[in-house]
Amino acid sequence: MTVLPTVDLVRPARCSCCDAAGRPVNGPLVMRGHGLRERLVCGPLEPGGAPQQVTVQARRYRCSACGAIVVVVPRGLLRRRRYAAAAIGWVLARIGLDGVSTPVARAEVCPSATLGVAAAERWLAPSRWIEASRRGQLFPRLGRHGAESSRAQIAERTAMQLVGLSPQGSTREPAPHLAFRGAALAA
Repeated sequence: MTVLPTVDLVRPARCSCCDAAGRPVNGPLVMRGHGLRERLVCGPLEPGGAPQQVTVQARRYRCSACGAIVVVVPRGLLRRRRYAAAAIGWVLARIGLDGVSTPVARAEVCPSATLGVAAAERWLAPSRWIEASRRGQLFPRLGRHGAESSRAQIAERTAMQLVGLSPQGSTREPAPHLAFRGAALAA
């Protein structure tokens, strides 16, 4: 069982909206604890593992300077994404490097066995992830990709960048395994 970190331990240093210091020296506390929020996260917990859906607890903070609510999530999660960063890295590597179809990639990371008629042929999430990667919004530290690049090229380039970020424990590991680990760190 994972222990939820204390409010003080994960308090943001600065407000992401107004940039006010979260805990100014000799001043009143600005980023105050504002409860918890549950978040569902999909994807395997290890490279090549069985897809799962887990619930994580996210701490919320309210900025007393501007009133913004800031949510602090565990490492490896991305903003506004249902799938863990590692699962997204896996899918991009499988599509971009291994050339698998989206239904195959979906079966590897999606815990839901029930699919609609359209989802059996095409899964839209990878297209959204690739477009976000093109704009530099999926993994911001990786930067943008050229507008002239195809989706397959963007998936391949993003996957290779994630492979480069992974801890090189074993160089014999397949690229999707390394992209999985690199994406968890890039989030």
